[in-house]
Amino acid sequence: MNTQASPDGGDERDNPWGQLVSLPDTQHLKPNVLFIDDDAYMRRLMTARFEHVGAEVEALPSAQAALVYLQNHRPDLIISDAVMPVMDGFDLCRRLKADPLLQTIPFVILTALARDLRQRSLLAGADDFLSKLEHEVVFRLRARLAFDLGVRSAALRTDPEPLREASLLVVSGSRVIHSQLETHLAKEGIQVRGAATLAEGLSLLRSGIPDVIALDLGFGPGEVLDWTRQVRDIPLFATLPVMVLAAKDEEGGLTELEPFIQDRLPKPLDGQESRHRVNLLLRIARM
Repeated sequence: MNTQASPDGGDERDNPWGQLVSLPDTQHLKPNVLFIDDDAYMRRLMTARFEHVGAEVEALPSAQAALVYLQNHRPDLIISDAVMPVMDGFDLCRRLKADPLLQTIPFVILTALARDLRQRSLLAGADDFLSKLEHEVVFRLRARLAFDLGVRSAALRTDPEPLREASLLVVSGSRVIHSQLETHLAKEGIQVRGAATLAEGLSLLRSGIPDVIALDLGFGPGEVLDWTRQVRDIPLFATLPVMVLAAKDEEGGLTELEPFIQDRLPKPLDGQESRHRVNLLLRIARM
């Protein structure tokens, strides 16, 4: 197996989180991340994980400490553990999103994999959720999305106007997936175009550029990797957001795809998560 030297001269195999990946070209500065967790071990562990993906991290032990810190500092991004004493991540998120001076700072809640915690995160007004138990490639993808959102939001200090029209190209051999995404995104005003094969997906790309691509890993990791490489080699499609649809038992195929994709949507599909992940990619792409 080929390995790459790490920045400190070590071997990539010594790093439990995989190869160091640079931030997207749109980010000229490392994101300044405020991370909040009452567990000292988790603060050290998660700080190391975030720094490995490319962030500068200030770690604090409580929501109260974060509120004091925010009186004099403005991070690009706030990531908070969900469960903490006195004031948890959900309450902190609601409080900051109600503050006109702080509400534009993207807020991500660190959760377990439980669906109800993800739903509570969005109901609290969080911009995204991140699971500390997620597959490592998915963790890095989600972290980089959050960092990208933070840096772009800091530059704009406001979100762009919502798109009146947007389109999603779904490339999947499953009629169920096509039908589900059409249903999930209908109320969002997102037009869903479908391709049943990879060849058909490439043909549809050339006939009209979508805003986001949803690509089913069920075609096979090698075939999907070849397809994404081919798409990225075409200048018009080089920066199109691509999310991969992957079941738990397909996650092993994500490793080689990581440099070419932005996100992963889990199968079987959930309506709330489908809408959230597509809209987040659209939001970032418009900044």
